[in-house]
Amino acid sequence: MVQPVHSRAFEGSSDLDPTPVPQAPQRPPAPQPVPRDPSQIPDVSHYTAPPSARGSTGRSAAVSGPSAAGPSPVATGAIQHRLDAFLARATPVYHTREGDVPVAIPFRMSPGYAGHEGTVRNNTPALRAVARSIGVSDGEVSFVQQGRATPAQVRRLAQGLIDAGRLPKGGGTLADRVRQMMFDHGLGLDCAGYARQAFAAAHPGASVAWRAPVNENLSGLAGRGFARLPLSDARAGDLIVLRPPSPSEPGHTLIVYATREATEDDRKLLGEPGAKDVQVQAVARSSSLHVLVVDSSWGCNGDATRGGVRRVTLFEDRVSQQWVSVTKEDRTYTIADTPYAHPVDGAYRLQGGH
Repeated sequence: MVQPVHSRAFEGSSDLDPTPVPQAPQRPPAPQPVPRDPSQIPDVSHYTAPPSARGSTGRSAAVSGPSAAGPSPVATGAIQHRLDAFLARATPVYHTREGDVPVAIPFRMSPGYAGHEGTVRNNTPALRAVARSIGVSDGEVSFVQQGRATPAQVRRLAQGLIDAGRLPKGGGTLADRVRQMMFDHGLGLDCAGYARQAFAAAHPGASVAWRAPVNENLSGLAGRGFARLPLSDARAGDLIVLRPPSPSEPGHTLIVYATREATEDDRKLLGEPGAKDVQVQAVARSSSLHVLVVDSSWGCNGDATRGGVRRVTLFEDRVSQQWVSVTKEDRTYTIADTPYAHPVDGAYRLQGGH
């Protein structure tokens, strides 16, 4: 099974990412001081008017902070359109002697997989030589290898490698060989690198106090222009932060594309990869099944053909309290008591709503 991986905080900074780092947004005073540790930040149910707050007209009383209802249908459609566009940019088309092929950017987390870093180090001199030939600096190469570059920067280097004859011959599909070449040279995105850029694309002009891209691990969001909500209130365009399942494992970050009650098509999707699993089939038949569709760059356990930039469907069985995640590309799934077998930190939305 594909295991989720989270970004780590890195030393130093970079000015290679074209996304500006805006100043901290001006927000009205919170009812209580917001603690720095995200795990201690209370849910924002107090920001949303309860039914008792409604007046005789049936209209909700005015409240501050984000609405648990999320964006309007029109706003949701616009957010999803932008997320689709960013996912497409992270699945660029490469030109090879064997034809053109779209390839989703693979997963990359610095320092990466211990058993694979030797291959990356051995290939780095060749990568830097190719980079210099196309006008890319050594500093930008290092930035890309940290998993925090833009899709355009990753694509430029990967196409340069292909043009320089670095594409492996034989064995696997053309797309798989392109991904293996990228993986072996340390080109890719980690989950925080993808989620931050996808959020910025989904919310153009949003005032967020981002850290420098190389250091942005999406921690402490409630102190940087976001409010924390329960996962049940997550809507399109919200970030979700999952904590590490153990001290020795990383956490995971992702962005919400859609939420809904499960349709018959959703239940069929759930049944395909888990058709022989009794627990998964029980979830597929649940009388209360909720769906979260999310985008991120997913861990691959050292296998270049798995993980990377993908849209994954998460199912929450509200009867059994089980979660199932389904990846259509390689027909894999996980089932656990929490999403993707990770404890939930929370969903994060811009203060004041979308």
